[in-house]
Amino acid sequence: MADASDDGARVPESAPSLRVLPRGVQVGGGLLFAVAIVLGIALFNRESGGGGITNPGATLPKVGDQLASFPLTDADGRPFDLASLAGRPIWINIWASWCPPCRTEMPDLETLYQKEKVAHPDLVLLSLNTADSRADGLKFFRDLKLTSTLVFNDGSRDLGPYRVLNFPSQILVGRDGKVKRVLQQATDEAQAQEQIQIILK
Repeated sequence: MADASDDGARVPESAPSLRVLPRGVQVGGGLLFAVAIVLGIALFNRESGGGGITNPGATLPKVGDQLASFPLTDADGRPFDLASLAGRPIWINIWASWCPPCRTEMPDLETLYQKEKVAHPDLVLLSLNTADSRADGLKFFRDLKLTSTLVFNDGSRDLGPYRVLNFPSQILVGRDGKVKRVLQQATDEAQAQEQIQIILK
């Protein structure tokens, strides 16, 4: 006989057994779930500007780090070696053609670059197009009539051991090859003028 609970409700002597789905249904449901995850990741990558998530925990370098090398190509499609800039102050501007703040910021950086390279002819403004199609990036750069050094990665958000999370982003590298400042935001000319001094010392 069933026992009575305190509130008078009857407790069944035994609970009904759970219904087990057929093996084929279990396997099919698991496959559908896996496919949904893969499609979700693909959609996220497409909406976020491209590129596979090769290292989801990666981000930009930290201040004080020696800047790691990563594969780049120039405007003509030839390999570009960051080591060729050793000993020079470098402002790396990371941008994409679909990014409105990038379009606003880049003419200000160009103005600053033209002004500062008079006194510091070894200064490099490296315009790094990423998470973008090469054709769109090249057109964007030429439309703005920029004169900085244009380079491309593979079209993803990955830069060797680093990963770009915000657009635009800036990496300022001193003559010693160490990262002096990392900015994950746009800057105007006045802000950029203040920030660039750290690599011109």
